Amino acid sequence: MRARELAKSCDFTLLRAGVTPGDLAAHCAAAARLHMASVIVPPTMVRAAAEALGGGDVKVATVVSYPFGTDETATKVAVTRAAIAAGARELDVVMNVSALLSGRPGVARADLGAVVDAARDATSAHVMVRAVVEAPLLGERLLRRACQVAAIAGADFAVTATGLSGPASPQDVEVMRNCLASDIGVVAAGGITRLDEAILLLDAGAQRVATASAADMVDALMGVAA
Repeated sequence: MRARELAKSCDFTLLRAGVTPGDLAAHCAAAARLHMASVIVPPTMVRAAAEALGGGDVKVATVVSYPFGTDETATKVAVTRAAIAAGARELDVVMNVSALLSGRPGVARADLGAVVDAARDATSAHVMVRAVVEAPLLGERLLRRACQVAAIAGADFAVTATGLSGPASPQDVEVMRNCLASDIGVVAAGGITRLDEAILLLDAGAQRVATASAADMVDALMGVAA
């Protein structure tokens, strides 16, 4: 894999505690230098990230109901609208996995669908909605159900996990890729810190990998095969 190809498959995350404006500026500068797919920043930092990256090829993404997915639907919708108004063009929406685990997939579907509708209504530009399904909690049967929920709700991507419940695995990516239509992408996220891990997940069928280590990975690959 070439470095440029990897960079365009990377969502460069900045979701840790204690992020400063200086951290955000450095993060966006690295993403722009390497031409990554996106930066994923907290909702309160979307506007600053959009200003830092204005006119470039790196999209600004943020999280909705991170990390548990249990906010009220109205709260998720409000955050979605505010994030888009501030410049977000991709949204990682944590699914209400608690509803799914308790046998209420319709609740999870309606919740996610409201966010998708809000994103579609907020702007004429297409905003990617990516449903975070927390695959490490689900097992294969419920993972397939979660992907079905994401598809029916209108999500553009399904994301393996927030990282709090466990790391992304090639096996989960394969299940997700096999049960989703070809026009719905898969993002591998959670615990991805090494280049070889990212490549395995992409080879398993992910279109994107989301990681705080993206810049290190791309720089390392550039040193070998730019």
